[in-house]
Amino acid sequence: MNAKKGQKGYELEELLRAYFIRAGVYAVRGVPLRLDGDDLTDVDIWLYERPTGSSRRRQIVDAKSKTKPKAVERLFWTKGLYELLAVDGAYIATTDTRPLLKEMSRRLGLSVLDGADIKRMADSDKVLLPNRISEEDLQTKIKALDRSRRNKEVQNSYADLKAALIDNFGGGTVNRALEHVADFSDALVSCHPQSSSAEINLRLLYIAASFSAIALDYALTKVSFKSYDERRKTILNVIRYGEEDEDRGLEKVRIATALIERYATNGRAVAQSVAQSIKSDYSKIPAEIVADHILKNLKSDGLFRLARSLELRAFSQELLGFDDLPNEEKSFMGVLLDFSAIDRSSVAESWISSTAAKRATEKMEDSVIEDIGPLFDQPKPDEDKATE
Repeated sequence: MNAKKGQKGYELEELLRAYFIRAGVYAVRGVPLRLDGDDLTDVDIWLYERPTGSSRRRQIVDAKSKTKPKAVERLFWTKGLYELLAVDGAYIATTDTRPLLKEMSRRLGLSVLDGADIKRMADSDKVLLPNRISEEDLQTKIKALDRSRRNKEVQNSYADLKAALIDNFGGGTVNRALEHVADFSDALVSCHPQSSSAEINLRLLYIAASFSAIALDYALTKVSFKSYDERRKTILNVIRYGEEDEDRGLEKVRIATALIERYATNGRAVAQSVAQSIKSDYSKIPAEIVADHILKNLKSDGLFRLARSLELRAFSQELLGFDDLPNEEKSFMGVLLDFSAIDRSSVAESWISSTAAKRATEKMEDSVIEDIGPLFDQPKPDEDKATE
């Protein structure tokens, strides 16, 4: 996250994230864009929508709150980032109110939330989500934990998790999110119960599980109308190989074994042995645990709903423990823990919900999606129209 950004910029991003969440969109702040290991920039807000059972929409938001926001320059910047990331649409949110912005955004195929739109959001008492910590609050907790350990391990893990949303989104994201589920849950059970480190690792565990759900939802889009067996195979391939198709997932293995066959002594035999061993290791990954649960227990929108609800758990002021999660969330979390070979009871004992947390969760689901304004009734950029 950009340390130079002012407090007003952070407040605007929180307002916008709450607005999109209220509108039924999955929203993540401060997603790093990396290339060859270098941090290039970050996406202020990354959005994921599920308009229909077979379509998904990924969009980005560039948010700027300054006395002189230079909105025209931001339009070109956002257009370039939109094309680089190959997402489905982009917004620029600016305090600027000049009519010129609407015309330019129309020509560029972008959407603008201008000063008037932002003022309506800020003036409404229905936008900001109650009893929720901000991204900055979470980052502050994480940094305090890292300082106590004299490293940046948790900060780096959280950044890597978020970077997976724009780096090979889909199968690659599933793999990285599941790795972080294992890492955060393992760290959680080693923490002193009810400690600040337990709180942070539980929050990050919920976020990692939420990301895995949203990425699995995206991976299943291409086979949403296929048979049960085809959808099951897709999930198995995604978890084991990071690709919906097994052949694509094994492409690097084939390249490696081809090189062994050509250059190693007794190459053909060695290559065949290596290939068989790798395939055997892949087959031992217990992907069936996750696939069978998703297909047998969740409705078509189940993964999307789980992603949204677990994100809300992660940022709730009163953190809910594993044992007190609603049945659908608890079952999904339990499956991910089983996949990671983490004892469920140890996770449950790491954080016991307060009475306030139990009371807050009863109201959370009903307060999230509300009709808060006309902006989402307007055409989206990928429909060859812009917000006017």
